[in-house]
Amino acid sequence: MTQTNPCSIIQYVLQGSAFMRIDVSTIKDIKGASIDVELEGPLDPMVIAGTTLKPVTPVYVVAKATSTGHSGILVQGKARAKLQAECHRCLREFIFDVETELQEQYCKEPYRPSSGQGSEQDEVLTYNGDFVDISKEVNSLLALSIPIQLVCSSECRGLCHVCGKNLNDGECSCSDESGDIRLAPLAELYKS
Repeated sequence: MTQTNPCSIIQYVLQGSAFMRIDVSTIKDIKGASIDVELEGPLDPMVIAGTTLKPVTPVYVVAKATSTGHSGILVQGKARAKLQAECHRCLREFIFDVETELQEQYCKEPYRPSSGQGSEQDEVLTYNGDFVDISKEVNSLLALSIPIQLVCSSECRGLCHVCGKNLNDGECSCSDESGDIRLAPLAELYKS
């Protein structure tokens, strides 16, 4: 099971979101009408817990937009991209895939909730005109799909805790018994 990162440690800035816009002009007024779309565009760089993730490929989205009536649009689909990061064990750069599913409901602006709803309202996603922009949600969902610990492979042995050699390149000459060098004087007392 892959764990995901808490939102509080994720930082990213949307630089330009025009690539993730769905033209709903042909379906927005016909309840049940839908269109299938394939979108591709740049992914914004992300910094997660101090680790910079660089996009290697564009984001690729396959989605279906369905009119739910009263100018509501339901967008369902999948997004995927490849990112480059530094392994948390051996510190080498590696490339990994990130994929997520999305399902978001959008309402045409200006949105007015029905009087039957309580005073506490969920955040409502809105759209203007004939286009639904899904960029922010796609970027957020991809960021939340990234594992907490980024490792180049499950067999990664990491670095030697004494000399810092990458153990994936072979064994080092350090002894497992060397322990913490700050405690070396105490080890001398036990030798006598």
